[in-house]
Amino acid sequence: MSTHVETFRNQIQGHCQADLKVIHGQSQIRLLGIRYNMWLDSTAQRRYVMDGITELACFLRKNRDLSIENSLRLIECTLAPLLAFSGPVLIWPDKEIQTTHGSLCKMQQGAWQMSPNTSTALFTFLEDQGGLKIKLPWAIICPAVWGHLTRCCQFDAGTRQLAEITYKDALEKHGCIGMKDLQFEAKFLTWDQASQNSFVFACHLTSTLGIRVSWDPFNPAWIASAANIDLAQAMITTKHLVHIQYKKDWKWAQTMEVTAEVKSVTMRLEGGDTFTMKTEGQDTTPRYPTLREAIQRPSLP
Repeated sequence: MSTHVETFRNQIQGHCQADLKVIHGQSQIRLLGIRYNMWLDSTAQRRYVMDGITELACFLRKNRDLSIENSLRLIECTLAPLLAFSGPVLIWPDKEIQTTHGSLCKMQQGAWQMSPNTSTALFTFLEDQGGLKIKLPWAIICPAVWGHLTRCCQFDAGTRQLAEITYKDALEKHGCIGMKDLQFEAKFLTWDQASQNSFVFACHLTSTLGIRVSWDPFNPAWIASAANIDLAQAMITTKHLVHIQYKKDWKWAQTMEVTAEVKSVTMRLEGGDTFTMKTEGQDTTPRYPTLREAIQRPSLP
C-alpha cells in the first residue's frame, strides 16, 4: 500500500514541476490607454467599461439624494467618454453591446428617479414624440467612430494607407461604388457582420440612427491625398499664405523652402521673421500647427 502511495505522490510532484504551456501574446497590455493583447483580444477593455457602468450604478443607488440634473450630468461626464474612448477601435459583440444598452437604460431610470418597470422606449423617442432623447451606446459610439476614421484619413501616414485598404475591401465585398451605397447596404447587416470592417461598422451605425453621411475620404483632389513633398512644393510655387497664431497674434505666413527629409518647412511672416514648421501629423507643442493642419484650418481665427 505504501508503495502505491509513494508512486502516486511522485506522479503528482512530476506534474506540479512540469512547465506550464505559455501562449505568447495573450498577456494583457495597455496601449494608449486601451487594454488589449497581441491576439486582438479586447475582453479586458470591455470588462473595464462594464465595471465602470456597474460602479456608477451602485453609486447612484446609494446616493439617491442627488438631484436629477446632477445624476444625468454625472452619467454624461463619465460613462459617455469611457465608452467613446475605446469604441472606435474595439469590436463589441452584439450580446455585450445589448447588455451595455440595458445597463445604461437601468441607470437612466435611476437617474430620472423612475420606476424600474418604466419602458426603455421612453429613452429612445425624440423630444417631439414625448421621449427624453437620451444618448445610448449607438449614439455615443457613432460620432467617435466617424471621428476616428477622419483622423486616420487626414494625414499622409501609415494609418491613411491602411484605412484606404479597409475602405476598398468594404466597397468590393458589398458591391458598392461609394459611401452612399455602402450606407444603404450596411443597414441590412447584423451588428456582428458590420463590426468586421471599420467603414462598414460606421455606416451601419448611421443607418441605425437614421443619419446619412456624405464623404469621399480618398478623393485625389483632396489635400489629405497629397504627399508631404507635393503639398510643400505647391505652397512654395503658388506663394499661398496661411493664417497662424504667432506669439499670441494671428499673422499671415508664406512657405519659403522645404528640408531634404520633407519633415519641416521654413515659413516667413509678413514682417520678415522666419520660423520652422513641421509638415506632417498633429502638432504636440503649443507653438505652431503643422503645415497640413494650417492649410486645412479656416483662414480666419
